[in-house]
Amino acid sequence: MLRTRGPILPDARTSRLRDGFYGAAAATIGLLALVALLLGVAEGYLAAAMIAAVIAILGSFHFLLHISRAFAFTLANLIGTYACVFLFFVESNFETVGAGVLSAGFVLPLAAFLAGSLWRRGDIARVIAAGQIRDERRFGRVLLWLVPVFSIGAITFLVPHGAGAAETQLVVFLVAMAVISAVVFAVSHDVAVFLVDTGLLFEEFFGRIARLVIPAFAFLTFYSLLVILFASVYTISDHLGAPNFRIAGALRALTFPESLYFSLTTLSTVGYGDIAPATNLARFVTAFEIVCGVMLLLFGFNEIFSFAQERRQRPR
Repeated sequence: MLRTRGPILPDARTSRLRDGFYGAAAATIGLLALVALLLGVAEGYLAAAMIAAVIAILGSFHFLLHISRAFAFTLANLIGTYACVFLFFVESNFETVGAGVLSAGFVLPLAAFLAGSLWRRGDIARVIAAGQIRDERRFGRVLLWLVPVFSIGAITFLVPHGAGAAETQLVVFLVAMAVISAVVFAVSHDVAVFLVDTGLLFEEFFGRIARLVIPAFAFLTFYSLLVILFASVYTISDHLGAPNFRIAGALRALTFPESLYFSLTTLSTVGYGDIAPATNLARFVTAFEIVCGVMLLLFGFNEIFSFAQERRQRPR
């Protein structure tokens, strides 16, 4: 029995890892597409360059280094942040540079990161295989490379603007991206290992969240019941007598959707003020709901964390 089951477990584990990675990769690409939409360049050069770059990097790291799904999310955060910074400097200092050159400039540091990581993939593979965060993380060394990169970005603000500055902007842009790519290539190993460590932290974080799903769902179920209960009280009291609420300055009866909205904002103690109690009865019920909301948050969070702590201490 042991001999027959021995080879099956690694294959099953590998299959689960692959399934998890593909799902994370799809979510990563979707996240970056959302970033592109937020940047307002969904149909421009940056969106296509961003998606193509992340597919190439994820595919290379996955098939050559067997990275985890958390690495994909970490990489998405890095590329998304880089895209925002890149677009800021482009719109500030390189408005005359063409889309094709901008696309190449955007991809160049990412290609340098991929090339440098694959060049030292043996060291990175050993860190990934260890499956644990290193004792000496050397965060300062990892982040030190940002100093020359942002220094180059600061220098680009000296680039001249105007109709006759197109050629100068083009040259400065190409030189700046080439220098940044060289810096990224030099530190790509440290950055890749840093991303692996960060991915491991994400895995641990997601694991802790998974342990809180059941108590959090129970808490939200009770929370939603209170929202519906008080919303029903507001609606019924408004339709059985005179209106108790002032909505956008007008005294009128609440609809049930408005009652749900008001009950939710009251129970969470947000209170936007667009709906306000106008009678003593409404003020009393609203005050009681606020007290219930505060007590529920205090006891609910305490129970969730107590449940998680007891589960961690439970022998496996």
